[in-house]
Amino acid sequence: MKILLTKILLLISTISIANAEIRYFCKGEDNKFFINFNTKKKTIVLGDNKPKKYWTESNYIFWHTAKDYLVYEYTFKQSYNKLSGELKVKSHNLITSVNNWYDYQCLINE
Repeated sequence: MKILLTKILLLISTISIANAEIRYFCKGEDNKFFINFNTKKKTIVLGDNKPKKYWTESNYIFWHTAKDYLVYEYTFKQSYNKLSGELKVKSHNLITSVNNWYDYQCLINE
């Protein structure tokens, strides 16, 4: 009976963690900001912006945004234990066709 109860509690805690919001603090050379992942809705909030949909592949999370004449492509690579990550941002200028890359190191934040 104790084993069954333990397994049920473990299953419930695993499910709640899987659908939880995960928050990372990221910093680069110039910027510091928070990223919030909602794994249930598959949305991400970067800083104070509106939620955006993301898609995944292995330990990678991808999303993109556009502002004025700039398109941003985001690639977030999670560590194996998901306690840290690396964010790479590609900024593409639609007028000049110039690409800029920005790198950020991210740590999970409670």
